[in-house]
Amino acid sequence: MLKLLKKLFKIGLLSPKGFVQLLSSFASEGTNLMALLKFTARRNPNQMAVVDEREAITYENLYLQSQHLAQHLQNNFQLSAGNKAAFLCRNNAGLIRALCAASRIGARIFLLNPEISAEQFSALIERHKFDFLFYDGEVESLISSDKKTDWKNKSFVVNNAENFSDKKDQTKIKRAFSGEIIVLTGGTTGVPKAAKRKASILNFLNPFFALLTQLDLDEYKSVYVVTPAYHGFGISAIIIGMILGMKMFFLSRFDAEKGCKLIEKNRIETITVVPLMLQRMLTFDARKLKSLQCIISGGAALNPALTEETLDKLGDKLFNLYGTSEAGFSVIATPEDLRRLPETIGRKIGGVNLKVFGENEREVSNGTIGKICIKSAWAIKDGKSWIETGDLGFQDENGFLFLRGRNDEMIVSGGENVYPIELENILVKHPDIRQTAVIGISDKEFGQRLKAYIVSKPETNLSESEIKQWLETRVARFQMPAKIEFLDELPQTAIGKINKRKLKTES
Repeated sequence: MLKLLKKLFKIGLLSPKGFVQLLSSFASEGTNLMALLKFTARRNPNQMAVVDEREAITYENLYLQSQHLAQHLQNNFQLSAGNKAAFLCRNNAGLIRALCAASRIGARIFLLNPEISAEQFSALIERHKFDFLFYDGEVESLISSDKKTDWKNKSFVVNNAENFSDKKDQTKIKRAFSGEIIVLTGGTTGVPKAAKRKASILNFLNPFFALLTQLDLDEYKSVYVVTPAYHGFGISAIIIGMILGMKMFFLSRFDAEKGCKLIEKNRIETITVVPLMLQRMLTFDARKLKSLQCIISGGAALNPALTEETLDKLGDKLFNLYGTSEAGFSVIATPEDLRRLPETIGRKIGGVNLKVFGENEREVSNGTIGKICIKSAWAIKDGKSWIETGDLGFQDENGFLFLRGRNDEMIVSGGENVYPIELENILVKHPDIRQTAVIGISDKEFGQRLKAYIVSKPETNLSESEIKQWLETRVARFQMPAKIEFLDELPQTAIGKINKRKLKTES
């Protein structure tokens, strides 16, 4: 508790001057993202806030431009509190301006994946009846594909710095409480589902405190937010970076080479990634990542081989965060945890109630695999009922959690429960394997068997028989893959997860 109090004082939340500034921000703006931006802008007006591929902007100018945009949206587009505002944007300064402006007005914010298809976009419009649309210019063709809606006077292109100015406007905007922030889950196939939560600052204190004390985020001045804002992990990183007054770096699309060079050139200290992104940057050139002091991985499971490689090459700087769009951030593993238990995803943070349930919906004992369920004040059900994360796993006697894959990934082979993640964690330890993904396939004799997809390291020549021979002493009979297929690259989703759904479709 003493450590937390010291950190809150350091970042201005508990200092007399900072506390007055925070209250003043809430009094003038309301409880929304704009108030947080104003608080930071008053403390660090000349600190660089965002650096993207088009512009660099200080916190003071970001605040002024966001205010001007809010007034412009209210006066010229009649955007008002309660309106549904959809965002089809990549990470950039324009997105931050638009988010703060929409939040200041009190609109309900829907974060959409700009990689969605025209059919999915139309389905989302039909389902949610959006009142307004913020988008990047590069998705203009997607907007034009919607023939049913006239977006001319109901949309705004965010990534055009010429649209904004720092001039003051005397137009008053009524103090607003943030509407819901809705993350649409489900990747790029099917119709995404809404995971919505109220933007209550009190509800998010426990996750913020956990990140502040365990990751020491207040010690760092810069962050490269690789994870996209339309994902819960990404939007959380942006909001926390803004509260802490960090210099946030954005690239519109992930590219390992560009990312490594950006980190090296700017000596960036913090990064948020999914494991596949981290692996690709390590493969490109781990030496360019030496400035990183805090590597935050989330959004997908870290495999033990990648964990050990990161710790060995870059030191004890890797943190694993676990959560879902519905449950929010709930579990954390520190570098010390990962050194000792490379397969763990960590232990629950304060304010989280986590249990593992069996098929009879009763809690199972330590070491027994079951469904991971979570309650918390910041989950979409506000802590009133259990949320099934969709993941299988178990806890040990010290509260460390271990994943065993998704509920729908487990197969029954010859009467045995088989978890693809266990074979994946073994395969990636092979010295010539760079990436792997394992799925279940139908089998006439056993009902189901495993199929492994493998990406070999450059200048290697692996064969199916060699891999099976290597596995013989490392896996049980029912874990041996029935088929092995070699690929140049594994398919991935827009956020950088391995797209097993596509593998299953093509299998």
